[in-house]
Amino acid sequence: MLTETVTGEPVEPFLRRHLAGDFLLWSPNIQAEGFLNWDRIWATRTIARGTPRPLPQARAPLDLTFESHGATRTIDELMRREFVSGLLVVKDGEIRLERYAMGLDPRRCWQSSSMVKSLAAILVGAAVQDGAIGNIGQPIIDYLPELAGSAYEGVTIRNLLHMASGVAWVENTDDLTTDVAEHYIKVIAARRPNYIVDYLRTRPRANPPGTQFYYNTGDTFLLSHILSRATGMTVSDYCSDKVWKPMGCEQDGFFILDSDDGHEVVGSCCGASLRDYARWGLLMLSDGVIDGRRLLPEGWVKASTSPTAPNFAFDFGGERGVAGGADSAFTGYGYLWWTREGGDYQALGSYGQWIYVSPAHNAVAAILGAVPRHVYMTPEDRALHGNSSHCGSEMRLDFIKAALQALA
Repeated sequence: MLTETVTGEPVEPFLRRHLAGDFLLWSPNIQAEGFLNWDRIWATRTIARGTPRPLPQARAPLDLTFESHGATRTIDELMRREFVSGLLVVKDGEIRLERYAMGLDPRRCWQSSSMVKSLAAILVGAAVQDGAIGNIGQPIIDYLPELAGSAYEGVTIRNLLHMASGVAWVENTDDLTTDVAEHYIKVIAARRPNYIVDYLRTRPRANPPGTQFYYNTGDTFLLSHILSRATGMTVSDYCSDKVWKPMGCEQDGFFILDSDDGHEVVGSCCGASLRDYARWGLLMLSDGVIDGRRLLPEGWVKASTSPTAPNFAFDFGGERGVAGGADSAFTGYGYLWWTREGGDYQALGSYGQWIYVSPAHNAVAAILGAVPRHVYMTPEDRALHGNSSHCGSEMRLDFIKAALQALA
């Protein structure tokens, strides 16, 4: 049995590095199983739960059909056509619908993709509430002096939360040579400590800070360092204290790390159970107050979920300041939350990870999945997902609207 490669690298880290480094383009053959076993592929740190407080089950579970793409659909069809591994609807604090597939169950974690960015915004709010962060108008070099003299000079914490640092970066996950793949995902997979901050320091400026929304996952890594330096704790421990334990999360979660025993990545691919993802939305619905204790500052939830990011335009191909069609689903962007019509808002992650929050209906829908890239889809699947890349088609939104109406 081979124990090392021809270059002398041990086989296990070699396989792990290549598997993780190419996960953006994984085929369906490994995608779902990989998402279910995320903590076996990446370096991780546990988000410890406290005393679980299970969500109550409603006496009358929701069952419905709904209209989508010119036909009447069932929940089973939604699960199949949207590659869903977990589906949960919580109304007035009670579980009204819960389904699982692809090996996921209530006890297991599934990777979040970029939904974790919205958790990062919650943690920044908690640090403001604690006084660990004075205010989000502070320059980030107050916490990251090593960035002084770089394009990050003059960038504030609010700019990072708005995806408006103005620092040059190409976010196109369909191309494995762009910044997000070559200088973020691949180096996290290779477990190279300090690489991301060092790379970001070399980037030029594309726009003045605070003037142009541009989706930049690299910037979110800086929020992780700001959080740990401001609080004096690992991000995982701080999250455990401020979110997991107060919310009564049922399972331990985890953040992936940039290296072995390294720094938390708060922009990509944490792990949590389906019910615990829904709890992020429930925390926002409660205006950041749990059991009478305010965890987030007054006004934080409203600011986070209002379309305040400057010059909002989003294109899956990574064009800066260009509306690419995908932005038509959203009214804008707040503090790492996507905003929708009617005051609804959403945490969104690649491959079909959704937390959809509707304050008007006091409801949260959490949907997890393994939506493959278009190249792996059948022609019929591509017709459904054609204007939505790899995040899930409008069928999900059609279901959510029907579910909210049925529960009204």
